[in-house]
Amino acid sequence: MKPNQNRSPEDHRHPSTESAQPQRGGFAEGPSALPTASYTRSPGEPATPLVGTAVHCTPTFFPNAREFRLDKLEYNHTEHHIHNGPKQSTRASEASEGWKMLVEKTAPNALYNSSARFDPPKCDEDTRLEVINEIMGWIQDRDAPTQILCMTGAAGSGKSALQQTVSERCASLGILAASFFFNAGDSTRNNVSRIVPTIAYQLGHKIPGLRQLIGLAVEDDPLIFDTVLKTQMEALIVGPVHHFLANNSSLSETLPFALLIDGLDECNCLLRGRTPFRIFLASRPEMAIYEALHEPGHLHNAAYHIRLSDDYDATGDIRRSVQRRLQELGLRRKLRKGWFSDSDVKAIVEAASGQYIYAATVTRYISEPRGSPAERLRAVLTWAPGDCQKAKAFASLDALYRNIVLNAQQAFDKTDEHGRDFLLLLRCIIWDISRPLCLQERVYLLDIEVILCDLRSLLDKKHDLLNIYHNSFQEFMADPERAGPVYVYPGRAIEYQLKCCLDRISKIPLEDFNKEYQQASRLSSLVARKRLYLSKDQFDLLEVCATVLVDMEKTRFLKESFAEMLVPFIANDGLDKIDKWFRAPEYGDPAPQFFYMLDDYAASRLHFYYWNWRNGYCSWLLSQLQDFAPELAIVVRKYDGLWNTWWQENAGPLFD
Repeated sequence: MKPNQNRSPEDHRHPSTESAQPQRGGFAEGPSALPTASYTRSPGEPATPLVGTAVHCTPTFFPNAREFRLDKLEYNHTEHHIHNGPKQSTRASEASEGWKMLVEKTAPNALYNSSARFDPPKCDEDTRLEVINEIMGWIQDRDAPTQILCMTGAAGSGKSALQQTVSERCASLGILAASFFFNAGDSTRNNVSRIVPTIAYQLGHKIPGLRQLIGLAVEDDPLIFDTVLKTQMEALIVGPVHHFLANNSSLSETLPFALLIDGLDECNCLLRGRTPFRIFLASRPEMAIYEALHEPGHLHNAAYHIRLSDDYDATGDIRRSVQRRLQELGLRRKLRKGWFSDSDVKAIVEAASGQYIYAATVTRYISEPRGSPAERLRAVLTWAPGDCQKAKAFASLDALYRNIVLNAQQAFDKTDEHGRDFLLLLRCIIWDISRPLCLQERVYLLDIEVILCDLRSLLDKKHDLLNIYHNSFQEFMADPERAGPVYVYPGRAIEYQLKCCLDRISKIPLEDFNKEYQQASRLSSLVARKRLYLSKDQFDLLEVCATVLVDMEKTRFLKESFAEMLVPFIANDGLDKIDKWFRAPEYGDPAPQFFYMLDDYAASRLHFYYWNWRNGYCSWLLSQLQDFAPELAIVVRKYDGLWNTWWQENAGPLFD
């Protein structure tokens, strides 16, 4: 059961945060009671957090203030402020050498409220309510059996927007301990080198007593930032937090506890009961995360898993977002009423296929200040693959696709021992998207998992077929301008596929087909024959390879080079095996019986490929071979006549 199915958000609210309200004017989050006052800070005075200030002496407010005015001051003293260690000022702690070193290693741009992330993507007011409530319910349920929530989803499914929204909600409740937002285009946050210092900084900034412990840890080991991630987490987060709580056990229930990280798998050391954090990870389902969450991965039983792309249908939310943004654009630009229609919105939503990034890219393009929004909308609805305007509009989406594919290529190249071309294999697999992956594996002698493992945010297996989350990825891969360094020329993919097919057919013993059909011919039931004969591994592989070979659109693409590839194939009896595919061995049964064993689709497909081969392909092949392999042209001519006679006498009447 999902955490919030039978609970309202209020049911999950921790007692210490029920009355917390968002702080204004840049104050740090927290449940402390604050006076209502305005003042001017003196030049150079640091902005210190109000949470955790020591209060075991007569309070002095704003000692360095100038031009000070105080209206309606209300002061409530409480004994349970967050503090620890020697009674030294916040500024003195902040100035410690260890703390200074930590600050230099942080990534300010990674914070949820960083100015570098101005106007970050977040959920519209009435969208993604179900998943937001589930996440917030889990975060606030301190008694839940798991300490980590991992939300995975396809590229562009709205993970970052959800994490931003949840970060803001946690901050408003005073429960946000720390957040970190990765970004591939920002060198300060496109790797894990700064994540631990940045999280430690946020914890110390909110809790001065903890700040002192973190600073001392850095001073004790100034090279801590050059150690592995687990060591850094233990020294700068787990150890100080554990020590702080050991000396301040009464404060454990009042500390901020929500820790939000955008796509990191190395958080296991924050668990095991040594820290109070509820950790929310948002990540694409790439190999490290995928393996960790599935049995026997270390997060399989330790994490609550939300599969964003599978568990939630975003269509309705995307429709509301597109509708609202177009309406707001119309009001802002004073456009005539009815400048867009419900059918326009529907077309955009259908094209988005559940991906927020597509809809957001389209509405951003329509909203650009130059040009007419109505004209841009019309253009979007009529774009075709290869349109230069489309390429410009989808530049950010294309950059996302390129980064994912290039990273997957690098990971593949590091581990592949056969020197294979990752991009070429990927292009071939996408090309034959309707082909069962188990057969593609046999054609390319490849474990498909090694290709998919780092691309699960773009494509995955579904019922042994390739599932591409969004059509725009296929368009991207087929467009040289958009794909750039990951583009593969179609001729290369076709040539490689044909070579693999020729090689597979050449290595299948001809006797295998005869044996399989003999077994099928002994069965009285035609359905049983079909199931046995057509499900045999060798015949399946032959069918795949043969259909590729007789696809004139592919083979004629290569022209003379393919004819040269066929020379050793024909010389080694390859056409004998093609013959077994075209006309099943009789063994006492009439040849038309074979067609009755096929369903309508399979029969019509065989008919189509036969006509491709017989009426167009053979004549072209003969003309090519006549020049450089005339002895093989005789073999082709022999089978050309054989198939023509066979078709006219047996199969032709069934299709006429």
